[in-house]
Amino acid sequence: MPKTPITHKVTSVHEYLEIVEQSTKEWFTEESSWGPWFRGQSDSTWALRPSMYRYYPLKRPIRTLEDEIRQEFVVRAPSLGPERPLNSWEWYFLMQHSGAPTRLLDWTESALIALFFAVKDDRATSNTDAAVWILEPWKLNKCVAGIEEVIAPGAEAGMVARHADRYKPWLPDRYSNTGNLEEQFPVAVYPTHFSRRISSQRSCFTIHGSDLDGFDHLPDHFLKYMIKVIVPQDRRHDIERSLSVSGIDELTAFPDLDGLGRWLTTVLRDERVG
Repeated sequence: MPKTPITHKVTSVHEYLEIVEQSTKEWFTEESSWGPWFRGQSDSTWALRPSMYRYYPLKRPIRTLEDEIRQEFVVRAPSLGPERPLNSWEWYFLMQHSGAPTRLLDWTESALIALFFAVKDDRATSNTDAAVWILEPWKLNKCVAGIEEVIAPGAEAGMVARHADRYKPWLPDRYSNTGNLEEQFPVAVYPTHFSRRISSQRSCFTIHGSDLDGFDHLPDHFLKYMIKVIVPQDRRHDIERSLSVSGIDELTAFPDLDGLGRWLTTVLRDERVG
């Protein structure tokens, strides 16, 4: 049964930032360069479950299916885009970036970007409460991997191999075996910034183990390092407008032609009468 994290409800950007500032002060008393991670979800009832795990039950073992999907992506992707990943981690981040199913869950170091993703106009979820999750990723890795660190395991240049190898059980080589994943719970990792969108969104990720709902089953003592902030449905549009005035909008999150198109769509939407 899912465990209950610390939960708050906010009705403005100001109230939200107060919670962000308070959690930052409580969690990071020594490392001033560290900060929380944030994940915005347009429906507050959604679980923290990566896309690969949203199709259960499956006919075949997850490792078998994932290896086949990874292989197809690596074979077909080079002719379809300019990115040239250098290793398995970069390929996996590119899969997530491209909408392919993975065991990655998107987070951001930007509190306002996460809030934007939670409240931005979405016809499918516009009548629901939204939510932003706040996470202490260093404590997550201490709890799961036994070390209080967050690294970019795909950054081969300058990376001590044994440090990157610590996270290999979460991303085994394709077809290395057909069994289950060795690890049960998610860990936090940084991507290498081979994509402008990863940089602009200040992206970071949790990669999940064999447990479909790993965050729900972490030890009880970890609950104090996760916060769920609820945004009521009737405040979503006002908060989105406040973010836009502050320069946080579709074009901020997606600095490309797709983002420009989305931003112009919101401009037209706000011209509607009533």
